[in-house]
Amino acid sequence: MFRRRMNRTGWIDAPRDSLAQWDALARFATEARRDGLTRTVVCGMGGSSLAPQVLAAAFAEAGASLSVLDSTDPAAVLAVARAGDLDRTLFLISSKSGTTVETLAFYRYFAARLPAAHFAAITDPGTPLEALARERRFRAVFPHPVSVGGRYAALTVVGMLPAALLQLDGRALLERARAVEVPAARALGVRLAAAARAGRDKLVLRPPPPVARLADWIEQLVAESSGKQGRGVVPIVDDPSDGRRPDSEIMAEFSADPLDLGAEFLTWEFATWELCDRLGVNAFDQPDVEEAKQLAREELARGGGGGAVGAQHAAPPPTLTPAALRRAARPGDYLAIATCTPPASCTRAARTRACFSSSPRTMRWMPKSPRWASASAGSSGRRRAVTFARYSRAVGGSPTRIWRAPRTRATSSRSALLRGLERASPRSAASSSP
Repeated sequence: MFRRRMNRTGWIDAPRDSLAQWDALARFATEARRDGLTRTVVCGMGGSSLAPQVLAAAFAEAGASLSVLDSTDPAAVLAVARAGDLDRTLFLISSKSGTTVETLAFYRYFAARLPAAHFAAITDPGTPLEALARERRFRAVFPHPVSVGGRYAALTVVGMLPAALLQLDGRALLERARAVEVPAARALGVRLAAAARAGRDKLVLRPPPPVARLADWIEQLVAESSGKQGRGVVPIVDDPSDGRRPDSEIMAEFSADPLDLGAEFLTWEFATWELCDRLGVNAFDQPDVEEAKQLAREELARGGGGGAVGAQHAAPPPTLTPAALRRAARPGDYLAIATCTPPASCTRAARTRACFSSSPRTMRWMPKSPRWASASAGSSGRRRAVTFARYSRAVGGSPTRIWRAPRTRATSSRSALLRGLERASPRSAASSSP
């Protein structure tokens, strides 16, 4: 059943390849610190940022020197800009495609404030980002493995360069990953596929506190890989309920040792491949994600000349109030809350989630951003998914497009999700937006 597809499977050899590269990554980190760059900000989206974020959170003491910027909300960007130590900060600009709108906006904003020696890039060979980095004379350009998709890249330079900058024991992480028993990892995928076919297609992730943020990385991996063609699994992170529901599969079997994160990454990559293979979907493509990116570019283009993004739309999509959504809930429905707000400011979305908490018929799910909300749309199958898009207002007067991006991402993600639902299900989908 586990058919090998010649489609971005280079991650299988990533532990071995990264071990061979580790000394070079450690040297780069040492030289950066020697030059006074003691703080690192990883600028990226999804697969480019989540593994570094997991490592920084798990190794708390070392993690204080590394943060992730993956939100275009003005408050998030300004928090980095106003931290007071920009002159000691290395910005790692990470984008496999080299064209990610948000990531390039981050670079342009900070490039106006810092010299090129404060920047390094991770990208596929031949991308616009590589050309830009070499033209501007970045401190370094690291090639992203072409045969590895972004969300499967945790054990490549995408995750291991931040590990070196954090001064972690990267060799131990990689050696433990090499010791993963592939049959056992595949068996986890078999379990998840069997649960999904039995109606338990909500995967509740409960890793122990020392590695709690591993759930964020798994969330993207499973959602983007499996959510397509009306099939898939919806991951649930930070579920406030302690109970077991008929449509849920609870996963709490994780190592609490942060040095086992390399093994967890590889285990879940194999498990996700097996899950997707048994569901009959390609684990390595992302049609709805690509559609959302294209919609975001089109939305920005339509908003040219300083006008409000989305102002050209003659009529907004149909909307329902949260109360109306709750009354309309049917067995198997779930609520997806996509928040385009500062990462630490999800209060209103949390209250919306809470208003559904007493309903036995709906699943409470709140991703921390819309990075993969559109990818999960395809997993609704014959059920209905509902998205609640919440975004913060843009800050006027900025010379860059970064300030228009929050509403743009909310609009494009919502549009891609609705289109995915229309393709996946004959039943209606509703969207609520304030």
